[in-house]
Amino acid sequence: MTQEVKSIYLTLLLSVASVILHDYLYFLLKKEEGVFFIIAFLSLIIFVSVLIYSLTKYVTEKKPEDLWKVGFLGILGFLGFVPQLSQVFFGFFALVLFFVLKGGYDSKVVLKNVALAVALVSVVGTLSFVFYETVKNNQDDAYFLLNFMKEQEMLEGINFTDVDKVDFIWPGKTEPVSGKGFRNMTITNDQYDQLRDFFQAAGFEIDFFDIESTTNAGVSGYKKENVWCVLKAGFYYDENGDPIAEDNLRCEISCAQM
Repeated sequence: MTQEVKSIYLTLLLSVASVILHDYLYFLLKKEEGVFFIIAFLSLIIFVSVLIYSLTKYVTEKKPEDLWKVGFLGILGFLGFVPQLSQVFFGFFALVLFFVLKGGYDSKVVLKNVALAVALVSVVGTLSFVFYETVKNNQDDAYFLLNFMKEQEMLEGINFTDVDKVDFIWPGKTEPVSGKGFRNMTITNDQYDQLRDFFQAAGFEIDFFDIESTTNAGVSGYKKENVWCVLKAGFYYDENGDPIAEDNLRCEISCAQM
């Protein structure tokens, strides 16, 4: 493996490791840290620069001859299928286009240049979006709170869904509030009490409580500094519109950094 190809793999590995360490430190410190943020940012820039340099050198000097080996990085596209990871990772599949170089430089040069341009644009766009989303989420206290809830012992019995983008209503607001939350959860009455106790134990103050007349669901609003959350839970109904007697409640939790 030539030095150019090794550099591409190493700089990408450094980028991934820096992002993971940055996220881990954010989890431990519960606040943004700058060291690994800067390292991750610079690593991504170096990775893209090395990739562009290798492509330029290949077009002008027909070297490195094993640049097609970068195509193996297309395997990272499968990360898009992993739950709780962004589907934007599918963009890495574009790297498999580098395998067209395996047949040699002189064969279908125009097609290869087009394929490489598509691959480069896809990967740069993917990395930029992933890094942007990582920074955005790590600076979002609402996102941190929702992930924090999943790891609390007092909430262990609750099957949380994936964190998703949500819009919810807050009394007094003319427009829906955009944030993140858990949708389509099923909980018991005891777990509903546990969720209410969690917000109280976490230092949230209850801002309102209401019963939705249309769905007969309890809706609670909680505030703590710049994080606002709504806890909503109500009965399931049968085809006749009667509440199902089982100890199951449909539940949604929505939070936003205001």
